[in-house]
Amino acid sequence: MIEGLTGVVLAGGKSRRFGSNKALADWGCATLLETVVSSLAAVVPKVLVVTKEKGPFASLERGEVRVIEDLFRQDHPLGGLYTGLQGLKTRHAFVCACDMPLIEPKLIEALWEARADYDAVIPLWQGKRQTLCGIYSKDCAGMIRAAIDHDALGIHKLFDSLKTRFFLEEETKRADPQGRSFMDIDTAEDYARVKKASAC
Repeated sequence: MIEGLTGVVLAGGKSRRFGSNKALADWGCATLLETVVSSLAAVVPKVLVVTKEKGPFASLERGEVRVIEDLFRQDHPLGGLYTGLQGLKTRHAFVCACDMPLIEPKLIEALWEARADYDAVIPLWQGKRQTLCGIYSKDCAGMIRAAIDHDALGIHKLFDSLKTRFFLEEETKRADPQGRSFMDIDTAEDYARVKKASAC
């Protein structure tokens, strides 16, 4: 258990391409969101779920899990990221999306070990920055708020300002050889593909 780290799950998207609220989609004997929350709760002592409407997810709340409403109504991840960081009682958060059911605990642990004094630790996979599967310091909140206020809503632009440790792909592979942590679900086809890849 990583005592200095809180899990933050972003569950405020509109799921347009999926066709329904994917956070509530079945995943074995649970929902997709419940599966992600349980995965994080096995590694960190507290998990925050950030959503636009608390009602559909209120049943998730228990000692180690809290559901909070996004401070921003716009449909972009920066608002959820800012809201999650504002809700922290620890200095760092592992941030992921609610549609990533195969997150590897060893990856979270490896990113945590690499945090040093960085604002963010972001894994690289197949040449891409996995911005919604990384560790962020609470110190990032001010820069994120400034980006939102200036309508600079692209999350990748953040890293021009943040002191970031990009976790190289060879490092990532040591913790998650197949990159299962980054298998997210945007469409019904993704859902079928990731389900097949899982043990679910």
